[in-house]
Amino acid sequence: MAAVNVPTSLLIVAVALLLPGVAASGEGLQTISVVTPATPTRWSAVAGGLMQLVDPWGDESKASQLKRMAKEDRFDLAKRVQQGLLEALAGRGHVALPLTVSRPAELVPGPLARDRLPQTALPGSLLDVSVEWFGLYRSGALESYRPLLAVSYRLLGAKGDLQRSSRRIHYNAPKDMGRGGEVIAATGDCEWQSFDAFPKDRARLWGCMDAAIMTVAERIALRLDGS
Repeated sequence: MAAVNVPTSLLIVAVALLLPGVAASGEGLQTISVVTPATPTRWSAVAGGLMQLVDPWGDESKASQLKRMAKEDRFDLAKRVQQGLLEALAGRGHVALPLTVSRPAELVPGPLARDRLPQTALPGSLLDVSVEWFGLYRSGALESYRPLLAVSYRLLGAKGDLQRSSRRIHYNAPKDMGRGGEVIAATGDCEWQSFDAFPKDRARLWGCMDAAIMTVAERIALRLDGS
């Protein structure tokens, strides 16, 4: 599967300025730099119901297999999330710019430390996103696997001052995980009865993962606009 490149800043700006109803002068546009998202070291393959009592964090071997397949297919989680956010923000009329910051995967991804922010202040705001959980979830042994995504986000000023405190969005997450955040139910035909089907259906798997990421990205863009 071919790697997907993060859009360049010029392309994102051009998309924003060419949208219907958006003035070419940039009037009314908000510039938002999307910082490289934090990502988890450990991915998830969780089954709910009785299986969750036995294995609350999911099947580690299945999760490791999922991550290996992503590496083989060059599915870069941080880049995919950043790209989705850039497109979602541009789609709502913002000037959206990628801001690359080195962020090694963490066991428990958290907000970007203040001393990691760029020394030179950028115009507009910084969107700091952490992917706390990523993988697959099914609510019980007889249910289907669907993409799982849990994201926290906050908005910072150019110098690191907090403009909006952290909020969370959970896509197809277990009930316990979804507490204290906004929950989005999985929709569409992105479901598999057996984990063994994934290695044979990789193009669809990553397409569904991208669709889940885009759904969350669009919800974040919507919330940043106050809706």
